[in-house]
Amino acid sequence: MRHARISAYAAVLLAPALALLVPALAAAQSVSIQLTATDAFDPMNVFGRGPIGAFTNPGTVTCPGAQPTGNPMQPCPPGSRMNFRDVSWYSRLLSSSELLTGSFHAVGNNALDANATGQVWGKFRIDLDAGGAWEGSWTAERSKEGGVWVVRMRGVGRGMGGAVDGMQLRFTEVAPTPTFMPLLWLGSMDAEVLAPPSR
Repeated sequence: MRHARISAYAAVLLAPALALLVPALAAAQSVSIQLTATDAFDPMNVFGRGPIGAFTNPGTVTCPGAQPTGNPMQPCPPGSRMNFRDVSWYSRLLSSSELLTGSFHAVGNNALDANATGQVWGKFRIDLDAGGAWEGSWTAERSKEGGVWVVRMRGVGRGMGGAVDGMQLRFTEVAPTPTFMPLLWLGSMDAEVLAPPSR
């Protein structure tokens, strides 16, 4: 009987504490926002919607066991591996959300085989039309599937300024390109934005 009274008293005393603790724990969880976007790069206006994006730095290329050709469409002799460093470009991100609509600026490096497939990595900055930016890093795998080359990218970043300040970004992107060297693409991006509890 005594133990029953103690348990009852404990329940009465703990109830207010739990009532305060449960909302606090819920508020401490980050808010997850799922977004999608199209990553468009078409500097030669192949799609007929006006030029979109551009290469801003060709970077440097080395061809293990051979010399660079000087031809941007075939930078290394056929059959040679290719290593690019510090290639930079910008493309256009289009989304239904202002959290992912803007200019995607990237600096990339790669280690490709003779078929232009292999590892790619670098850093990015997304300047949002609504203000603020995402900054972070990405890695990717470039493969050939049928008659096209496909880049599968993963990236993580942090929001700087504007509505995204202090938020975190995680994304994946699949971007096919029909050419040996990537001259145009329409990539599909799936992203998760993690906002602090106060958002």
